[in-house]
Amino acid sequence: MIVKIRGDRYARMPTLRTDPTIIDDERRALKVYGCIAPAVFPQVLGFHAEAHAMILSDIFPSGRNYHDHLTEHPATTMEMTLLGRTLRRIHHATQDTDPMFRARSNQWFQERSFLFCLRATGHDVLAQACEELTTVPRQQLVLGDLAPKNLHLTASSVAICDLDNVHAGWPPYDTAYFLAHLLIHHLGWPAHLRTLVPALLTAYFHAPPPLHLTAAEALLMAKVAAGVVLYRLDETVPYPLPSPTAVADRYRTRVLRLLGTRAFTVHDLVQAAGSAHEEAP
Repeated sequence: MIVKIRGDRYARMPTLRTDPTIIDDERRALKVYGCIAPAVFPQVLGFHAEAHAMILSDIFPSGRNYHDHLTEHPATTMEMTLLGRTLRRIHHATQDTDPMFRARSNQWFQERSFLFCLRATGHDVLAQACEELTTVPRQQLVLGDLAPKNLHLTASSVAICDLDNVHAGWPPYDTAYFLAHLLIHHLGWPAHLRTLVPALLTAYFHAPPPLHLTAAEALLMAKVAAGVVLYRLDETVPYPLPSPTAVADRYRTRVLRLLGTRAFTVHDLVQAAGSAHEEAP
């Protein structure tokens, strides 16, 4: 079992205040997702509203999350395929779920998700992406924080926790969010990205029924991934960088350059990761 307690400040950013009652919204989200995929999400075993605490089933059997794994080993195509298919299955199962099961508005949760990972840089292209994400078609429940630290992933199983940022939004947002982490965790192994990224995207977008992005949507996905890359590399929220600082700095420069073009692809982000690693200091 796991005990989760919400305080009035962020654990990794103690200077910033937060509302501990948000744990009740997470409890409600876990109830929704737990009914859809009980093997993927923790079950709520107990809840204490006044203490802002939940007791959850432990879905990380090794005690390690996927972030821990990626600090030591590259991802595999089998892991990416399983994650892509699982995420698409979850999105398909929640496509008609009413997001108004929480105490706060969907706009509140959307903006909470965008505040750090897209708006913090102040880049106008990313500010525009935030507006596009609220108006793009196919709005439905998304997880909002599909980072390796919130995953347990092997070639045969996937588990997801921390549903604080669940909101109604654009489903590929979750894929782009994870993709950004995949990129920065492989700056030291960029050759792996040539197979890992296609494995993830193929598993997600080609799962039945196939999901085809328009050119504008493909650009939006690339912008979200770029924004989350900058969010992590800038350590807007403290994040242990998995690659040498010099490589990360070069990649950051290349991502900013791509944003400046206002027309780039996920493939461009992959290529930029390779060139950042190959360039001599």
